[in-house]
Amino acid sequence: MTLGIQMDPGMADRRIGVIGDVHAENRRLEIAIAFLTTQGVDSILCTGDIVDGVGNPDKCIDLLTKHNIRVVQGNHDRWCLEEKARHVPNAHLRANLDRNSIEYLTQLPKQLAINTIAGSLLLCHGIGNNDLRKVWPGTERMPAERSKELDAIIASNKYQFVVNGHMHFKTIIHFTNLKLINAGTIRGDHWPGFSLIDFRTFLIDTYRFKDDVVHHEKTTPLDDEPACLFGDTQDFRGNWQPQLLFHMPKS
Repeated sequence: MTLGIQMDPGMADRRIGVIGDVHAENRRLEIAIAFLTTQGVDSILCTGDIVDGVGNPDKCIDLLTKHNIRVVQGNHDRWCLEEKARHVPNAHLRANLDRNSIEYLTQLPKQLAINTIAGSLLLCHGIGNNDLRKVWPGTERMPAERSKELDAIIASNKYQFVVNGHMHFKTIIHFTNLKLINAGTIRGDHWPGFSLIDFRTFLIDTYRFKDDVVHHEKTTPLDDEPACLFGDTQDFRGNWQPQLLFHMPKS
C-alpha cells in the first residue's frame, strides 16, 4: 500500500471526469465511464470505496482497470482488506473477492496528484492519508469538522484543488488558495451521480442517475464569488450555507 502521494507524470489535463464513492455499483459505474468517455475527458478520477454495496466489486475493478481510471483507496476498501467492520450493510468479504481484485485494492494509493491546466489537483478519499477525515464548515444541522491534514495541504501551497469522497455529498468549499470538491457517490437513491470539470471554462457539470439513466443536473462556475471564503479549516464558524453541486428537493 502506498502511503505517500503518487505523482501523475502525464500532461496537464483540461477536462476531468470525477466519479465519487462506488460501493459496488458496477452497472452505474459502467454507465458513468461510458458517458464521460464520450465527453472528451483527458482522464477520469474516482474517490474509491469500491466495495460494500449491492453490486459486484470484481466487475467494478475490471471496469476501473480496463478504462485506466485513476483511483485512490477508500476506508471501505481498507476495511475489507483488513477484514474489519464487516457488519456494515452489504459488506463484502475479502475471501469472496477475486485474487486480482485483492491485489488491485492493496496497491491503490491513498493520494494521487494530478496536473491540470489550472494548477495541481490532489485526489484522496477523506483528506490526505486519513481516509476517515471529513471536512465541514458547520451548518445549523451539522457542527463544524476541521482538519489539520487539510490545513497542512493548504499551507503547502502545492495544490489549487482537492477532490475527495467519503461524505457522499457533492459540494464545493472555497478556501483562499484552494477549492475542496466533494465527488459524492454513485450509490443509492440520495443524489447519486458524477461530475465533469472543465478547467478551460472553469465550469463543473454534475449529472444524476434516475433509474440508471444519466440526466444533466447542474452547471456551477468554479470561479464564482463564494458566499463564504476561508483561510483554512480553523476559520470555520458553523454558519455556512453549502454550495451544492446538485439540486436538493425542498423539504
